[in-house]
Amino acid sequence: MNAQSQFPMIVIWLWIHGALATSGLLAGDRLVDWIWPLVQPPSSLLATNLPQAERTLGYVGSAQCSSCHAEEHSAWHRSYHRTMTQPAMAETVLGRFEGQTIEVGGLAYRVFREEGGYWAEMPDPDLMMQAESSKRPVDRRKIPRVRRPVVMTTGSHHYQTYWVASQRVPGLLQTLPLVYLISDQRWMPRDEAFLRGPEDRQRLIIQWNHQCIRCHSTAGNPGLDESSGLLKTKVGELGISCEACHGPGERHVNERRTLQTDPAQNGPPAYDLINPSKLDHRRSSEVCGQCHGAYILRPEQSMRFATNGSAYRPGDRLFQTRYEVKHPRVDPRPERVADYRRNPEFFREQWWDDGTILAGGREFNGLAASKCFTRGTLGCTTCHTMHGTDPDDQLKPTGATPQSCITCHTEPRFTERISEHTHHLKESEGSNCLNCHMPHTTYALFKAIRSHQIESPSNERLSRYGTPNACNLCHLDKTLAWTRDNLFVQYGQKRYPLTAEQERTSAGALWMLQGNAAQRVIAAWHSGWKPALQTSGTNWMTPIQAQLLSDDYAVIRRVVSGALSKSPDFDAPAYDFMASTERLRGTTQQVLQKWLESGRPKQRTGPAVLIGPDGTWNKAELESLLGKRDQRSITIQE
Repeated sequence: MNAQSQFPMIVIWLWIHGALATSGLLAGDRLVDWIWPLVQPPSSLLATNLPQAERTLGYVGSAQCSSCHAEEHSAWHRSYHRTMTQPAMAETVLGRFEGQTIEVGGLAYRVFREEGGYWAEMPDPDLMMQAESSKRPVDRRKIPRVRRPVVMTTGSHHYQTYWVASQRVPGLLQTLPLVYLISDQRWMPRDEAFLRGPEDRQRLIIQWNHQCIRCHSTAGNPGLDESSGLLKTKVGELGISCEACHGPGERHVNERRTLQTDPAQNGPPAYDLINPSKLDHRRSSEVCGQCHGAYILRPEQSMRFATNGSAYRPGDRLFQTRYEVKHPRVDPRPERVADYRRNPEFFREQWWDDGTILAGGREFNGLAASKCFTRGTLGCTTCHTMHGTDPDDQLKPTGATPQSCITCHTEPRFTERISEHTHHLKESEGSNCLNCHMPHTTYALFKAIRSHQIESPSNERLSRYGTPNACNLCHLDKTLAWTRDNLFVQYGQKRYPLTAEQERTSAGALWMLQGNAAQRVIAAWHSGWKPALQTSGTNWMTPIQAQLLSDDYAVIRRVVSGALSKSPDFDAPAYDFMASTERLRGTTQQVLQKWLESGRPKQRTGPAVLIGPDGTWNKAELESLLGKRDQRSITIQE
């Protein structure tokens, strides 16, 4: 048996933490739904390493749309949906391939340009994939180094990652374990770019054909041949294009062309595309939910997707082919409780303990758990449009304003006498519906994101679950007891007991010092959020923020450094969030010393914010809170 035939079966299809059995989720860790064998490639490289264009299922590509729908096409063309996945060319690659060497897990990756293209020198990714699948320990430092051309990119908004072609599995695209941070203009290890527990490191080499293809392309089809294990991956189009939301366009295009040549056949279209804005709010939102949601393919659909792509088309009932996952605190039916008990980690990585969404990219699940959706007609297109002028969040002009709310909530206490309802000034941030009912408690992409699970602040959740509440995300300087008491006085909510620290120490300080990693990153982001700075004051937070500059999680360090840079009262020193532990701790001490020497009056003092009457920080209490930090391992599956 030669070395090639001894190459073991390589697992490259890993499903999300569990798969479906006949009812509910299977128990266990990231279960294997199906596997592909590593096979001997042809003697020559493929003519192209990119997925082939799928033109047999009615997909025609976005270029066919522009002649009739120029305005809509132009708006889409400006969007980050279009640029989600692209061929690696000069006009698409944002990373600096200038011969840098980046260390990842003790291994060196060098990125450079050559022969008009983009290249990486790296440990052989095929052998790395084998090593990561091996049950025996493998010294990865001994894996031979190879040069591979970069053929495809993913991302263009916050960061970008890159794909190289396997030399042993034709058509298989494997990632460089790096990301390029666009605003920072720097490289970093991919596993450090996500909030993951120290022992929960992602595989260094992942495969685009296995999962990324589902949402980062249009009509993605892995094209697995079950008999040979070969891949013939196809896509309707790289990126998220017109047909991802409107469905296959071939019949529509052909009919329109026929009318151009034979106007006598004009009349109602025999076939038309799906327009999500004309569907009911549930079906319309499911078009978005095909990607912006947590679900599991039903068992009969799993292999179907591997071999032929998704059976879902826009306008279909999404959950005929997928199992909609719901947290048991949102849906307490026995089967949902059983799902949770079989695989609690799956839920902990995507939901807060109170059942609200923690991980970004699950907006549909949050929306679907909201009464505005279940009892009303609120859907994604109430606030968002794919053909507007905002490429960032793709919001309508009134999308992120109370105007979206008062189209349904028309009572005077919500429109004219809003202070009676909010107990805040009418024009203040506290009277913005979204700040109270859609706080930034979801995390992804180095930032907090508005929860799409529309709810009211709750004393029960505040005391029992630890999810940061809307009131204290603005009033970082106030205690949880202050919020509890105000919810009792103003809204008649029941008071629940709190710990001694929750009674006397500000929520902002508690979350950043004593909280778990999810609480820390959310609070850190809000320590630089303009409404919170205006409401809570700023420079009392600096000693607390300084502790997070040497946090164990790289994403928390980056988030808090961004927040610290927004303080109008403190000039932060130069800082590298990826520096050595020794240098990070040195920066923490440097910030503390600079803050002490600043001589500026502190906007808040008192035990709650750990600042004494003389303007010095309560070091003993701060260190006591740090000593009680919740050190549980936190992973957020964004």
